[in-house]
Amino acid sequence: MATHFGFADISVWFTHSTDPRPAAITFGVASDGKDANQVWSAVLGALGQTGSILTKMPTTVKVSRIRVSYGTDGDEDEVYDMPAAAAGTTALSQLPPNCAVLVHKRTQRGGRRGRGRIFLPWFGGETKVNDNGTLDSAELVAMNTCVNAFYTDLSARGVPMFLLHQPGLSAPGLPTAVTSLAVDPVISSQRRRLHR
Repeated sequence: MATHFGFADISVWFTHSTDPRPAAITFGVASDGKDANQVWSAVLGALGQTGSILTKMPTTVKVSRIRVSYGTDGDEDEVYDMPAAAAGTTALSQLPPNCAVLVHKRTQRGGRRGRGRIFLPWFGGETKVNDNGTLDSAELVAMNTCVNAFYTDLSARGVPMFLLHQPGLSAPGLPTAVTSLAVDPVISSQRRRLHR
């Protein structure tokens, strides 16, 4: 399905120096007149901004690739898919690859179409998670600060975050602006990221 004109579907791949398989996150942005290359640069810049997401990722993790699928006024999206090399900036004993910090995308729209999720891999340290999977309270505050710095910087760079809707049981409607990001106090797991 083509992306709405003026919006872009973003996929960011993270890789770990000891893990051959990448982990990806996805989200939508409004392009604000920028081309796909400019959107790519803005997303990379926001990830690496001081206090943003890469601040709480270890130096062994890097953003290895970003794909921008940019909606045009024609039938096909313009795609810009390029390698990247931005790395985490801290020394951490990270969680296993199948564990991720769950980030909720908040909007002013109700129902299932009014919310989204991001599963952030290798985000934060293993020592900050209790035995029951609950994040340390101070770590939860720090993580929320990081993800909302990313959210704010996307807007500052002219590519604010949006939910892009797919066809389903209800009419998808236009993309919905994300109003904030919120880290869940309990970490999540993704079976497909676990080595077999």
